[in-house]
Amino acid sequence: MKKKVAEFTLIAIYIFVSSYFLNFVWESFHAVLLYEHHDFDAKKYVFMVSYVSAVDGALIFGICLLISFLWKDVFWLRKMNRKHAYTSFVIGLVVAAIIEYIRVFILKTWSYNPIMPTIFGIGLSPLLQLSLTGLIAFWLTHRILCHFNDN
Repeated sequence: MKKKVAEFTLIAIYIFVSSYFLNFVWESFHAVLLYEHHDFDAKKYVFMVSYVSAVDGALIFGICLLISFLWKDVFWLRKMNRKHAYTSFVIGLVVAAIIEYIRVFILKTWSYNPIMPTIFGIGLSPLLQLSLTGLIAFWLTHRILCHFNDN
């Protein structure tokens, strides 16, 4: 039992840390160029990007837990397959679409620059972000788990 708890804890850490760094890079590239009204100084900008990257890391871990629930297997990343990947991609799209819709159209927290390509008024880059960074984080975690299981 302790071994499974320890493994699950490591999986959670791998997913969160890799998600955080992947989203930090993604946010760093698209936030300044694609959102209007972001004229922060460097200190505020780094804090903002760090914060949203942590939120994205938590969301991606939540997607992992949802997939665990759907497949009734908390260790699905050990044997990650295409069905898991497609499911995580779709869940990421849905979560991102809901967040963007609420933040852009209801709360009006941010708006897009005209250069941002949109689908139904939602920015393409933020729409794809959770899905792609989540898939990469899951794949990296899967590879780490395969490496340790091989040894």
